[in-house]
Amino acid sequence: MENINSVIRDAVSSIQSLDRKRSSFAKKVFPFLERDLSGFVSDELLEQKLVFPVKKSSLDCSVAGIDSGFVSKEFLALDLTLVRGMGSVFDYKNNKVEKAHYFPNFFSFPTPYLSNRALEIDEFACSKSIRRLLVEIGLAKEIVEKCRPEFCFLDGSIVPQYPDKPRSDSTIKDFYHEMIFAFQDLYRAAEKNNCILLGCVEDSRGSRFRSILQKEILEKEGISSSEIDDCYDAILLDYLLKQGERSMAFRYSNEIAKHPVLMDFEKKFAEQVHAFYLKPVALDRPMRIEFLHSSQNSFSEFTDKIAGIVFALSCLHREYAFPSILIEADLHARLKSEEIETVYQKILDKLGRSVNIRMRRSNRPF
Repeated sequence: MENINSVIRDAVSSIQSLDRKRSSFAKKVFPFLERDLSGFVSDELLEQKLVFPVKKSSLDCSVAGIDSGFVSKEFLALDLTLVRGMGSVFDYKNNKVEKAHYFPNFFSFPTPYLSNRALEIDEFACSKSIRRLLVEIGLAKEIVEKCRPEFCFLDGSIVPQYPDKPRSDSTIKDFYHEMIFAFQDLYRAAEKNNCILLGCVEDSRGSRFRSILQKEILEKEGISSSEIDDCYDAILLDYLLKQGERSMAFRYSNEIAKHPVLMDFEKKFAEQVHAFYLKPVALDRPMRIEFLHSSQNSFSEFTDKIAGIVFALSCLHREYAFPSILIEADLHARLKSEEIETVYQKILDKLGRSVNIRMRRSNRPF
């Protein structure tokens, strides 16, 4: 018991120490928040300030939100995954929801997917994620083309993540490339239908903003910043942003050819992916917003337009900042483990005792 108490004390002490260091470091950065950055020669600084005030937009538009839920079960010879994609479309007029639409329906049964391929543990985890993303991105494309919302929100990044990419010798490489094509098809559909595609990352572990701040500003000013080398953007910006402010926007990656996922995209789309952080409420951390930007639009004006809409949709609760359209989609897409257990038991009942497909860990007598 004493060992546990010691670990708890050490954890609390470490967290408090980090908080003091970061709070102290933030004071070094405060003078730069109002400073014009045009004096810094850098391709990474796309805007002239580190922080901008955001004006909450009036909601008179159509907004879509897409999310998906999935659960999976491993058998001895095959794997079962249930996926439910859900899209919500709100038509706003004078800041109120005039109509709400749900795709495919207000309630829909999850779609089962069976795989009898001999997959390694890492491949199985990767294939589940790819399957979920294919359902989600396919539904987003359908909604963009049918409903033509002005904004389409995805729960999470608008780019697949590194864990979604299988190793080079994997048997599911083609499945991965199918997902890459699906993402690019969504980008094309959004562009064709004048829809602004946005990704909202609830708990981001990105560090691009911090890296740009360190290398392109502080280092050139001779200011040491080693105490935040392991600090995520959202944590650092929680000290720097006030409610109703956003960070400067930046490219998703400064080395597309070396990025493990963007390197697989067409250069046109890889170069369009950008991000910024927004703090919609006082008692929650900043949220990462990702978007596509082409040279047709003024960069800062376009970013401000996005920030204003996200701000209006994400400030309904003082302790939780997330777009209401995505909260609605999540509530309808969410799956419980009991749902796949029901399917699992029905399969076992049909098979009877003649075939044993249970994993050994499921048969433990103790």
